[in-house]
Amino acid sequence: MRIPDALLRSRPSLLAAGCFVGAASTALAPSADGDIWWHLAAGREMVQRGWLLFTDPFSSGANGRAWPDVHWLFQLSAYAVHGAFGLAGLVWAKCLLVGLGALVLLGSFESKTGRWERPLFVTLFVAALFVARSLLLVRPVLVSLLFLALFFKALEQFRRDGRVRHLAALPLLQVVWANFQGLSALGPALVFAYALAAGLAVAGQGQRGWPFAPECSARVAPRAHVRALATAFVGCALGSLLTPFGLLGISLPAKLLRRLLPGEVDVYTHAIAENVPPFVQERLSGEFWHLKWFFAALAIAFACGGRRIRMSHVLLVSGLAVLALLSNRNVLLFYWLATPVAASYAAPVVRAWVLRKGGQGGARLAWALNGAAFVALSCVSGLAAAREPALSAPGPFRVPSESAERLASLPGGDVFAADQQGGYLIWRLFPRFRPYIDTRLVLRTAGEFEEYLRLADEPERFPAFQAQHHFSYVLLPVAYPDRYLKLIAALYASQDWKLVFSNGSEVLFARREDNSAPEWNLTDPAVTARITAGITARVAADPKRSRAAYLHLATLDLSVGEFEQAEHVLALSAGPEAEALLARCRLGSGDITGARDIGLRLLRRDRQDVSSLNLMAQVALRSGEVPQAVGFLRRALSVDPYDDEATRILANLEETQ
Repeated sequence: MRIPDALLRSRPSLLAAGCFVGAASTALAPSADGDIWWHLAAGREMVQRGWLLFTDPFSSGANGRAWPDVHWLFQLSAYAVHGAFGLAGLVWAKCLLVGLGALVLLGSFESKTGRWERPLFVTLFVAALFVARSLLLVRPVLVSLLFLALFFKALEQFRRDGRVRHLAALPLLQVVWANFQGLSALGPALVFAYALAAGLAVAGQGQRGWPFAPECSARVAPRAHVRALATAFVGCALGSLLTPFGLLGISLPAKLLRRLLPGEVDVYTHAIAENVPPFVQERLSGEFWHLKWFFAALAIAFACGGRRIRMSHVLLVSGLAVLALLSNRNVLLFYWLATPVAASYAAPVVRAWVLRKGGQGGARLAWALNGAAFVALSCVSGLAAAREPALSAPGPFRVPSESAERLASLPGGDVFAADQQGGYLIWRLFPRFRPYIDTRLVLRTAGEFEEYLRLADEPERFPAFQAQHHFSYVLLPVAYPDRYLKLIAALYASQDWKLVFSNGSEVLFARREDNSAPEWNLTDPAVTARITAGITARVAADPKRSRAAYLHLATLDLSVGEFEQAEHVLALSAGPEAEALLARCRLGSGDITGARDIGLRLLRRDRQDVSSLNLMAQVALRSGEVPQAVGFLRRALSVDPYDDEATRILANLEETQ
């Protein structure tokens, strides 16, 4: 069957459209990131002041400290987009940047030999972005992805034809990039990798056993090729200095990188979810199951490359792989540039094999299969986007919007809040209210951050911390994350604080002597009815969110010892999570038999359920069956060696025995 000429002529345009739409659709999800709010607040503050920010004006814990706000261009841009189009506009801008970056990477393939490379790249790239879509947040990294694509395309084009005009714009791009994000340091690093590879290739090309393909274009002298890259590197390095923060701004990436290195400052790695190494995160949540398969596919692609492999690609992919292994947030950068490299090596081998085995008929079949895979990916991506909540609102349970609304009606003051909530409070309530901390941890020393984290684990420290900082309010999440439950319980029982608002997913405390807000007593069924009515009004149309909200409220009741109210709330929900909480309610109220029955029922469904194993361990301890408790805990740790609850119970048990 002959392909129509019109279709052949339109195929590049169709491929480009598919690449743009396929990549952009993977980013179609509501904002679920806490950083965007302080970025928006910074943009607003700069507009109001008519000048840049050099010190922190927002938080009570770092007020007045030097702040190398290298994201200032992103912040002004984001504030302008938000002012014109709202939060949904920021999400659509995110999709646009991802789609444009994909088109730039598509253009990095040579037009004459890319007929097989480009379609394979598009399918692999959309697949890689889809599995890593949780990392596609409304952040400055989106701009960095576009700049990475521009640098990669320019360097690849220069490697092929040796025309210096491809490199001429890189220093200017670097200046702009350096004023958008600290990841701009990757620009000079990319140019350096190509320059180093070209220099080594010139020195080693004539040597026996040199394993790599030529790095320099045949159109120019090798040494001139190396000099051009070296000049571009110097230009980009100097461009990095052209920010309002000078050396302070350029030192920021190195400071952040040191925080990711093993043994340097472990608190930044262990306590910040996005900094946890991806293979550790996979064991904790299973989120990065795809990384090992990507590494396997990349290894196969390089094996296909054989003598065509270039050292510049090895240096590029290796550097990004190291960054990805250090911190899961860098997995996106790794996928972004490693995918076009993999496609460039795999496609020629696939083409040769298909033509040898099936001729032109096999080629048409291969194209059809690749197209079918792309269509299937696009359908799955579209279905996932369709299931997302409205783009005009933040991701569910990600911001304390209702508590912020309640705070706005109260007298101003400093607020102790979870770091990921601080940015939203700045955006909504500054300057009347200032959070102690937010996610700008560059403003904090390791000791300060560690002290803050210990307050959640050791709430008995909070009164002394309060005496030092004089907070008027405390605002904490019940879930996402749930690490503050012990502190919530301590504040609820305290004589100095009173609960003045909760929607089940967040809690707001005020000083007890503050008469501007009445106390909420969770023992009172009327309070539970008020909260559940609010949940019904907010999310009744979304069963998944409704179920999660009820579970949050039950968790809150359970953590503060209101077992009767927790059971009442759990009656409104169903599923294994509700049963697990019900079992803990029974255990807390002294019904050991009831807790054991539910725990055994849950384990019959899933013998490796760590939460149920921990529950059964606590049931065994309450019954004086220590060996059985140890057995359950060891089973739990064999499933998840990093489980906090099992580790803590076992450590306490070893101390007391």
